[in-house]
Amino acid sequence: MATCIEWAEERTEECSEWRDEGHNECSAWDDRCCDWWPCSWACKVITWVCVAFVWVSSWVCVAWTVVTTLVCVAWDVVTTVANAILVTLESVLGWVLSAVAFIIELLEAIPILGTLIRWVLNFVTFLIWTIVSLVDAVLGLVGVRPEKLLRVCTVILRDERGAPVATTAYAVDLLQVAVNVFKRDANVRIVPLRPFKYTTGFAGPETVTEDWVSVERGPSDADTLDVPCDAGGAGAEWLLAGSKLQLKMSTNCFYGAWRRVLGYGEPVACFIIRSVPGAFGCALWITDYATVANQTPPTGGGLINRRVLAHEVGHATNLWHLDAASNPTNLMGTPWSSAVPDLTQSRLDWWQVLLVRASKHVSYF
Repeated sequence: MATCIEWAEERTEECSEWRDEGHNECSAWDDRCCDWWPCSWACKVITWVCVAFVWVSSWVCVAWTVVTTLVCVAWDVVTTVANAILVTLESVLGWVLSAVAFIIELLEAIPILGTLIRWVLNFVTFLIWTIVSLVDAVLGLVGVRPEKLLRVCTVILRDERGAPVATTAYAVDLLQVAVNVFKRDANVRIVPLRPFKYTTGFAGPETVTEDWVSVERGPSDADTLDVPCDAGGAGAEWLLAGSKLQLKMSTNCFYGAWRRVLGYGEPVACFIIRSVPGAFGCALWITDYATVANQTPPTGGGLINRRVLAHEVGHATNLWHLDAASNPTNLMGTPWSSAVPDLTQSRLDWWQVLLVRASKHVSYF
């Protein structure tokens, strides 16, 4: 079922619940009111006004749900048809466009200077596509949230001896959690970066398979296998580690190079690496990639933080950390608590949904 319709059903139930609660509050007011005239007569008038307000408001709620759902469904129809055409064209011409963009990305892979070019370009494209997304954000604020797309390119690195640092099954599991959370809460469909990938807003979330994940052909060095986060990660981004990851992204995720340069629907590269010292993963908002540590064999009491990839993709799409103590089930809550079921309770708040949908990584086409 289309997410637009699922949300409509949820909002209709909320309208009914609000109406029932309102009627109960009106009745409770009437019961508590005085029973001597003219006070009792005045109480009745107030009760009638209360009931009328609740009745009208509930119908306005339902009517608005119908209107927003019709707009949402209509837009899903348009994007389904348009994407069938555009995906076909991109699948043919995207290789040529990416070849041109690849030259620019080679310049971006130069240490320090290339990083400066890359960061400036990423910030400019962020500003441009955020401004373009303002209309969509306003529509999202009033409840119109048609399906949008988020492309990911997931690569498992090999260690110095050439052995993959994690299994494909591990990456598939993390990706599936991300797919479910973003589709359920933000109506954002996460799809693999590949040609001829057709989608429709009338289908459920994607089922992640092993062909979503690639294993890099050659071995990597310690500076890309064990990448720090925060200040250390920002420093590494400006030196050889950042240059090497840029090259890995350009080669392993070649098909999306033109989108990375233009910024529209820019893919997020997810590198499964050996470790992220002091963390499960890392994503610097200004970069185009996220790093996720291998957690097998599991650490921390034998439990795996299955939502880590979704969490890092959240950083890439404009979200920041929230205090886990006051936001225990939020996807961006930190530190991660093994007491929170990853798949069923990792949620995004409404304002986070608007930020995600406004990201340059998230697009209709």
